[in-house]
Amino acid sequence: MRKKKPYFPRPVLKSLVNDIKKLVIEPEGRLFLLEIIEEIPFDLRPAVLESLSSFYEPEMTAFFHLMRAEYGAELEALCNRSLEKYSLAGLDVSPPQFFRGSFYKAYATCSRHTSRLAVDIAWDIGGAGVYVECFYLAYNADGVHSFFMVEDMPLSQYEQDREALAEMMRISFDEACSLICQAYQQNIVHMTRPALGKFLYQKYLSHGQRLSAQQEKELTARLSSPLGPRQLINSFFRAVRERDWAYLDSIVTGKAVPATQQFFHVMHQIVEGQVEEVLASRSTAQVNSYAIAMEERSCYQERYQFHLERGANKNWIIKNCLQIGREEIENLSELNPFNHQVYCRVYEIADLDGLFEILDRVDDVHQVEELPYGLHMRVTHFDEDLSQGVSMLSGVVADMIVNGDEFVVACREFNTLMDFHHLILSEVSVPVVSKGEYQINLMTLYSYLSGQYLHFEDVLLIEEDDYLFEDGMHFISTRYLIKDRDKVEKRIRELHNLALHISNDYQVFYQIENRSKGSEFFVEYVLGSGWVTLSTFGEADMVRARRRFEERMFDSLEFDGMEVRENGLFDVLTNNVKKEHPELEQTLKEIYLNKWYYSQLSVLSGMSPWEASQTEEGTRLLWTLFKRIKQRESNSLYQFGSNRVHLKEYIRKVEQRS
Repeated sequence: MRKKKPYFPRPVLKSLVNDIKKLVIEPEGRLFLLEIIEEIPFDLRPAVLESLSSFYEPEMTAFFHLMRAEYGAELEALCNRSLEKYSLAGLDVSPPQFFRGSFYKAYATCSRHTSRLAVDIAWDIGGAGVYVECFYLAYNADGVHSFFMVEDMPLSQYEQDREALAEMMRISFDEACSLICQAYQQNIVHMTRPALGKFLYQKYLSHGQRLSAQQEKELTARLSSPLGPRQLINSFFRAVRERDWAYLDSIVTGKAVPATQQFFHVMHQIVEGQVEEVLASRSTAQVNSYAIAMEERSCYQERYQFHLERGANKNWIIKNCLQIGREEIENLSELNPFNHQVYCRVYEIADLDGLFEILDRVDDVHQVEELPYGLHMRVTHFDEDLSQGVSMLSGVVADMIVNGDEFVVACREFNTLMDFHHLILSEVSVPVVSKGEYQINLMTLYSYLSGQYLHFEDVLLIEEDDYLFEDGMHFISTRYLIKDRDKVEKRIRELHNLALHISNDYQVFYQIENRSKGSEFFVEYVLGSGWVTLSTFGEADMVRARRRFEERMFDSLEFDGMEVRENGLFDVLTNNVKKEHPELEQTLKEIYLNKWYYSQLSVLSGMSPWEASQTEEGTRLLWTLFKRIKQRESNSLYQFGSNRVHLKEYIRKVEQRS
């Protein structure tokens, strides 16, 4: 049965067309128009644009050219069809020229060492003033963070403002393009959407990188403030956390390059990094420091010794990096981030504007980063600078997170949390509804701050997996929005072993690894019309699955968050699916049990069930696990579901393999 197309009332579409006709003429209007389009839900956007193509107005041709220039392959086919219709109807479909001018000057802030900087580029467009395009660039997942323009700025004002801003440095057009391209590449790699206005700043991306590797390093150094040894190593830790490899390349030379790649690889996540001691002369320095890092769900304390020298430009550079100690932190250690408790209150947002009016009255609030569906803000009692290292909570009064319809306040001190709670609820018209109060560990909060979970309680499922996922396995899903469906489906079909056509709405694919010990489930793909999810058991498999799936696919996908699927692998087994595929349930159970049997589980002290069955201590832990599964099955409040694996099947698996 063909899926029914969504219906949009003609008067509503007509009103939108009237707005388009007014806004599509001027640059600022076009940016505002893009903001309107962004407000349309992603899944409905193609259908809305398809409906708009039924209005045969001259301005609509410019609109579809704008959509094609801004969104590229994501909407290219739809825009081409619309323009072909207009052409057949006799409308002029020649592409408009969105920008015309000659380069005048460009400036950038000297803040590259913070992995963020502002760039403004002035253009001579033939009038008395200049046209200025302004960027805020971040060399992390935010990439091209924001973009706006100032039209017809008086030339004298422009020159005067730039002379007054001592922290800004003049750069060439090639250098400006290089900075923008580097930031945009971060959007590509992290699959995040860059700032609106690509139809204007595409000229910088098209110009591309024309600097040599050495020129890029020199530019990064020139746009970074002079730093002392302590500040330099703190900036090093910050850049590692941000994954700002371009900045690291500018401050790391010689033997330190392979050491950095070895010690601070992709799976290595810094939680804290601090300088402990600096021993320096005028030309050399030794910096002793420590870091607390997470790697594959284990926590380590690492000690590093950095050797610094003054370069030719008198700036300090890292000549060597030695790891002089690395110890796994025990679960009960005070150093373990899992033992640092924080208090949280979760609210449902009823009035977002009202909430921000309250937050505007809080002192020392600053934005940390934008999240996929919101904003992370932090209240501090000191100004963050490079005299301080990387830390999650030192100097932090509170973290405040807007994530979709949720608002979360997290504090180390309970009294501080209640102060914020009373502030928020003291209004006559309360902008939020309190949903609950939680005490969680630091790393759980850190996971939520990453913006990769859609709901606060999804993170709690990860933390409490020993209880909610009674067999030690938890099923994590990564969701993407699709920009090029044909390319995405082709990649999945290259990877999958088993495919199911569930309905016209979505398909399910399974990728299964064949090993000598039996087939183990690896990854599930669910492909919808404009989205795809990738699901695995645990973070380690998720990293491997994403690396394979995302390879050379960055321009076809947009990361949309992560969540935990409590029903796991078996929620696809609806009654209709079981009727059409009667063998599927047993196949999935066999794959699942093989995966479970050879997976290292925290509930078994890091052993797999196969390893645990070989020792007396492991067998004791295994039977403790079975006892807990039985208790869960016997709990009348817990609806186990006919599709889940039962205790007798776990036991049979162990007995067969022992």
